[in-house]
Amino acid sequence: MSFSVGLLFLVGFTLLGSAICTPVAEQTVRVSLETVADLETFRKANPDLVVTPLVARPEAISEGASARQQIVYSVGAHSAGERLVGLTSNQQSWPTPQDVRLNLQYPTAGVGAVVTYVEVVVQQSTSQGRGYVVSGGVGQRTIRLVIEAYGTNYFDYTAAIYGF
Repeated sequence: MSFSVGLLFLVGFTLLGSAICTPVAEQTVRVSLETVADLETFRKANPDLVVTPLVARPEAISEGASARQQIVYSVGAHSAGERLVGLTSNQQSWPTPQDVRLNLQYPTAGVGAVVTYVEVVVQQSTSQGRGYVVSGGVGQRTIRLVIEAYGTNYFDYTAAIYGF
């Protein structure tokens, strides 16, 4: 099962210590979420894929009798004068455990802001997963991330991209 979602966001950014709101130019963030039957086969089929691991902070979240796993993937650092330039979120669930691959690309067309920091917060039923920058990156005007989750029954994510 796979699906793609293209999302266009117009985001307002409030300057620190000020009530003035400055609109952000429209930026497109492309996201696709797919289940992958065999991750090693996928990697062998894409040998030119260069990956840089993301920093991951796993956190367990208790909800009643069950515990949800939250993993926060990030790259870069917040900078003075940056603004939120892309924001997307979605959720998916399955009756049986799945290996899942999230592709996040900013921007989908044109020239984006210079990326300073990216954070992807993922909630899933297992603590197993990895995240990578596969092209572009911090200090550049494009970035493409891949987040993988293994053996999960659900995958909820929120991705925020900051830049100037």
